[in-house]
Amino acid sequence: MRTVLIVGAGFSGTMTAVHLFRRSISGPIGIERIVLLERTGRFTAGVAYGTDHPAHALNVPAGRMSAFDAEPDHFLKWARTRDSRICGGTFVPRRMYGEYIASILRDTESAVIASDGLGGSPSVSIQRVPEHAVQIECGHPAGDGGSNGGRWSVRTDAGSRFDADDVVLAIGNFPPSSPCPIDPALESDGRYAPDPWASHATEVDPEQPVLLIGTGLTMLDIAIALRSKGHSAAVWAISRRGLLPQAHRDSPTPPKSHPRPIDLDNWPRTASGLLKALRHEVDHASEAGVDWREVVTSIRHDTPALWRSLNEQEKRRFLRHLRPFWETHRHRAGPETAARIDRMIGEGQLRVIAGRLESLAADGSNLQVRYRRRGESGSSQSLRVARVINCTGPDTDLARVREPLIVSMRQAGLIRPDALGQGLDSSDSGEVIAADGRVLKGLHVLGPLRKGLLWENTAVPELRGEAERLAERLTRASTRQVEVPQPTDHIGSA
Repeated sequence: MRTVLIVGAGFSGTMTAVHLFRRSISGPIGIERIVLLERTGRFTAGVAYGTDHPAHALNVPAGRMSAFDAEPDHFLKWARTRDSRICGGTFVPRRMYGEYIASILRDTESAVIASDGLGGSPSVSIQRVPEHAVQIECGHPAGDGGSNGGRWSVRTDAGSRFDADDVVLAIGNFPPSSPCPIDPALESDGRYAPDPWASHATEVDPEQPVLLIGTGLTMLDIAIALRSKGHSAAVWAISRRGLLPQAHRDSPTPPKSHPRPIDLDNWPRTASGLLKALRHEVDHASEAGVDWREVVTSIRHDTPALWRSLNEQEKRRFLRHLRPFWETHRHRAGPETAARIDRMIGEGQLRVIAGRLESLAADGSNLQVRYRRRGESGSSQSLRVARVINCTGPDTDLARVREPLIVSMRQAGLIRPDALGQGLDSSDSGEVIAADGRVLKGLHVLGPLRKGLLWENTAVPELRGEAERLAERLTRASTRQVEVPQPTDHIGSA
């Protein structure tokens, strides 16, 4: 019998475990144990849904947030047992969704125990481990009735070691990278917050101005958190283009879907060609009274294929020129979130700058920020603030990420950062591709780390299907031999 170890108890990791449990209820699946490692110690669907702030809401209406493709009303029904006022168009607090995912795992685990009868051991057990995985290496073939292929060994920061036949990397996102050189002393004394979700990031004198780097969804959350804590001073936000996320419409039910464009398969395979085709579809739908948001949603399931059809040069053009516009239209803010931000802007508290950050320097107990506005060639301008919070979004370039597990795997040649700096290379089925190009059987990845291959792979509608398909492959898995390359330093050291 085999052991599956999952690194990360966010949405992807938790739902992979859920689907393994669900499959075991129907009969033996050849898996005896699931080990779920979570470095935060909170088994509540990760950072995204772990926030306790009541104003941090989902960016997708409840009617579209089911954890199961085949049960589209699953979350809505669950949520209504907590609050009967919730409808399909409600944007519920994110912490509620974290509770939902955690409850699914608990309930499914209980169902497995019940199906095996009173007094008996469950066919599949789960071990929740609140430790941080820091190293993965090839172990030795099991000789105790387990898999007769290779085994993986995972070590944690607490000194624990776990052997597994399959390892699933469901790590999620990494903190932002710094947009300019930062004196480490500014981080150590709290004036620069590199991780917006750190508990101390928004602990700042409410009468002192703050600068938020980035103007995406994370910035909206942090600005709202500051406001709710009584922050009365100016909140500045800067990004290259100064674009804010578009808002969802406020509706009691999810809007009617727009059909997939009939000529989608013939859209040009260039960045500019796809933009023109999408704009044409938006104009055509508008004539029929269809909102542009539903046109963007209509190509959601085709986005990975469209992305993969672009050559590397066109992908780079998209990332350089079109990505900010896609992100602000595709990843939208909930109506109440957008309304709160509009109020802050209207009152003059939130001030958005389109420009490039040049430097941060200590200025007494505060910070001197120098930046250059977009389109201006003159001298740079400056701000004096008490704190700078990095809200630029997850760092996807694994060549520079300093997460211990990623660094150790990179040094051992177990992973290969993708060419576009969007994650790591993996096969079509989600197995990791090593530095030398080999597919590593039994070492799987899902979630945002596959963005370089699939592009749209960060939201529930994509991740729920990916987790279910991975669980199916794991239960079908036959005897395997793991080939692991020898350690190499040709990729770069930490």
